[in-house]
Amino acid sequence: MKELIQLAKLLREANAVFSSISEEELDTQDLTWQQVLILEQIKDGPKTIGEISKAVELPYSTTSGLVNRLEREDLVKRLRDGNDRRIVWVSPTLRITKGEEVESDESYVGTLEGKTAQIISSLHVLHEMYTYKKRATS
Repeated sequence: MKELIQLAKLLREANAVFSSISEEELDTQDLTWQQVLILEQIKDGPKTIGEISKAVELPYSTTSGLVNRLEREDLVKRLRDGNDRRIVWVSPTLRITKGEEVESDESYVGTLEGKTAQIISSLHVLHEMYTYKKRATS
């Protein structure tokens, strides 16, 4: 029980720090959390607004509006499907790709990314453990 309380405290504190830092970063980039979620969805390849909407758990109309704003900022582009003109694909623009390349040249970012990757991995393990425990007790 002591470890669970310690974990809860650390997660709460980490969440507060993360929220503060990410809020500042988003303010400098003129992005919202929802827009970041959309960009994360298309980082590995184009998706339809319907697919994005389901993945980020937002209404289709809200997702479409967010994509409109991202498109105005030249962060995403819409492409009509070659076989079915009714289908519209959303994909990242070169502006996103180039931005990631510029950041990765800075040495401290590599260290931060490594530590962030470790934290993400640990959180996945933690999530799996508690999901398993929840299923076992249900």
